[in-house]
Amino acid sequence: MARSMIDIPRAGGVDLARLERGIVLQVTEVGPGRYAVRGGDEPHWVDLRTPNQPRCDCGDHLWRERVCKHILAALLREGDEEVIRAVGRLVLTLRRATVPSRRAA
Repeated sequence: MARSMIDIPRAGGVDLARLERGIVLQVTEVGPGRYAVRGGDEPHWVDLRTPNQPRCDCGDHLWRERVCKHILAALLREGDEEVIRAVGRLVLTLRRATVPSRRAA
């Protein structure tokens, strides 16, 4: 697995709701660390080249200064260890929300 050049906690961390929306996006590498991300309302461009400063042209990233779903999709495409671990947390969260709890008899 790849270790990201990006300090994800410093960049806002992995928001599981954003990750859930980012998993289904289509990511195409257009250059080293640069991606076209499609599948949402409109296509976006992600640049992961600059350490500690991922960039995306979407409003969520530009105005809220957060790690958006497009950046998360690109990091997942790169095999980022922290994002992959977050996928595991997301699966557990979704499983707990959909599987009825078993009560002790």
